[in-house]
Amino acid sequence: MKNSLSHLDHAGLTPDSVMLVGRRMLEATLDVMSDERLFAIPKLERLFAQRDQDIRKEGEASMLLKQMRRKFGQTPDWVIEKVKAAELEQIEVWGENVLFANSVDEVFDGQH
Repeated sequence: MKNSLSHLDHAGLTPDSVMLVGRRMLEATLDVMSDERLFAIPKLERLFAQRDQDIRKEGEASMLLKQMRRKFGQTPDWVIEKVKAAELEQIEVWGENVLFANSVDEVFDGQH
């Protein structure tokens, strides 16, 4: 393969210029491809699912921290770090706990 591409060096093509052409071709293809066909591409489907999961986690974490500030006042730094490091499922549990908790600690241990 390397030998078959050696003539590109003589044409003044660089890896960056080849990547730019490839990117432009991909963008043009995506512009005309239907969403149905686009989302059917397995790798893109996984990337979109992960992005959606990340966005949802950020939203849930933000809402939990707002609720805790509203209910308990200033949020300690350790709470912010703990919430941002947690998985979505755990944040959802804490989001339910905050409704009945009487302290920040009760949000995390679930005893109210």
